[in-house]
Amino acid sequence: MIKPRNTIAFALPLAMSSIALAGFGQDTIDLGGLESWALDGSSLNSTQAYQLADPGPIIGFGYIILIVEYDITVQTLGNSLLSDLNIRFGNSDGTFHGSWPDTFRPGAGMDIGGTQRFTGSFQTDIHLNEDGLFLVELFESVDDQTGADAVLLDGSTMSFGVFVPSPSGTAMLGFGALAMCRRRR
Repeated sequence: MIKPRNTIAFALPLAMSSIALAGFGQDTIDLGGLESWALDGSSLNSTQAYQLADPGPIIGFGYIILIVEYDITVQTLGNSLLSDLNIRFGNSDGTFHGSWPDTFRPGAGMDIGGTQRFTGSFQTDIHLNEDGLFLVELFESVDDQTGADAVLLDGSTMSFGVFVPSPSGTAMLGFGALAMCRRRR
């Protein structure tokens, strides 16, 4: 017979390791060719939806983006400035759930035109809806010309670390063993 202490020592690591490995993935999306044309909300701006997670009912906390890595090359057109380009994130229904702001300005403070590569990463906690779709929209802070203001060149990518914090079956078995130990006492 297994003593309660031995069961706890066995079940707790099993449950915790299963939760930690419940569902983490990395998705990289190609942003090459997306353009910003006008101010926020204009139908002229490029908006693209990307499937970052499998559609389905939200279990636990659902899909959460924990980290965003970017490697993008911005080319401004005409009189537009690098600091004018904004990249907005959101869900397919236009909502945004998370603590990090929904707009990213890679060239913030760069009041010059031209072509510039931006790389880096940031941590976040963006919650996706049940459809698993993630929208990316480009827009300008200042609309200073009639055509496109900026374009993301070929090879521009963003990678998203997506976590699904739903306990796996193994975790449930581990928690069940813990509950049995507690019940026996």
